[in-house]
Amino acid sequence: MKEENTKKRKGIYYILLAVGVLLLAAATVLTVWFTTNGRGDVAENPPIDTPDDPDDGNIDEPDEPTGPSEPEEPSYVRPIAVETCSVEYNAVYVNQTTDFIYRHKAVDFAAEAGTEVYAMAGGTVADISLSEELGNLVTIDHGNGLTTTYRFIEPTESLKEGAKVEKGAVIGTVAEAYGSEAADGTHLHLEIAEDGVSVDPNEYLDLTYDEK
Repeated sequence: MKEENTKKRKGIYYILLAVGVLLLAAATVLTVWFTTNGRGDVAENPPIDTPDDPDDGNIDEPDEPTGPSEPEEPSYVRPIAVETCSVEYNAVYVNQTTDFIYRHKAVDFAAEAGTEVYAMAGGTVADISLSEELGNLVTIDHGNGLTTTYRFIEPTESLKEGAKVEKGAVIGTVAEAYGSEAADGTHLHLEIAEDGVSVDPNEYLDLTYDEK
């Protein structure tokens, strides 16, 4: 009886030993697998930063190739296709017709009669005045207190007070010399004002002047 019990205990012991060996082998296999193959959420190839932002940790898309940038359109256009000004702003002006001497709060562009005159910028026609003595004029309100006045001009027939005009629109032509400046030659007289105060047109236009 004792011998039978001893054999049973030995059998149980060997079974437990075999189970322990199997568990140890399984644990070893799993450890090796996780060490060599299991990488969790780590990417095989880490993201590469572009020089734009080397520390953001994100993969930056390559910049789209861009061509040459378009030049910006100027805010104001020359009111007449004449290269130079014949009389500059704030010059001491001697009127050849009346012999009056005064400060010239405008610029003059010497041009032949019939030369087209353009609106410097978009706006609303604020005034059209026809005077055989002082010269016809057109005043355009551009908003924000800015106005431009074109004198010694023949306005186009379609131009009316209150009309909207676009930048560069033809508003008239240079008139024949007459009235208070009849002896001064045909020209466009341009005045610019900010809130009613005269300013140098060269602040808005890149002007050059005739050599004296």
